[in-house]
Amino acid sequence: MPKVSEDHRAARRQQILAAAATRFAREGFHRTSMQDVVDESGMSFGAVYRYFRTKNDIVMAISLEAISMIETVVRDSVQAGRPVADLMAALPRALLTLEQIDERMRLAVQAWGEALRDQALAERMQSGLRRARAALKETIDVSCADSDVHIDAEAASQVLISIIQGFILQRAWDPHLDADSYGQAAQALIAGALDRTGPEQPTPR
Repeated sequence: MPKVSEDHRAARRQQILAAAATRFAREGFHRTSMQDVVDESGMSFGAVYRYFRTKNDIVMAISLEAISMIETVVRDSVQAGRPVADLMAALPRALLTLEQIDERMRLAVQAWGEALRDQALAERMQSGLRRARAALKETIDVSCADSDVHIDAEAASQVLISIIQGFILQRAWDPHLDADSYGQAAQALIAGALDRTGPEQPTPR
């Protein structure tokens, strides 16, 4: 029997995840069975089982992909020395490069709810978020060292992650939410543009 290439395995795995994302987004986690995922994928049950043993394994894999994407974009930006505001401007658009992004946005919101009852999923998601926050904290520390700004970098990294989670949540509700406008607004807010709208006015007496 010819040896199956890594590219082939990766393609088959993505085929399963894409099918699951479509079905989960349409029906929800609890109304979707493993057999539903198999049917959606067009593969045999045995073929799917070789990649994922349970529905929860698929849920976890899909949920972690979005977090991994955030982490990758953050780390690439850190290595390139991009300012924090520019980094946050680019993240929403970068997320949209994921395949089936609208289904995955809805799925991400469902996964957050699922993590409230599934401790294993919660721990894996928190681990991914910690890595993304660590990369953001590194960027914030560098920015603070180069300026007179003093801020709790750990807390600031949590706030920045919440901006991206907010984009995912709102995009799940409204697929027409514009990633570029969202990113540019985040960039302006982080850069302090709203505090420079005009000359300082005297305080009324």
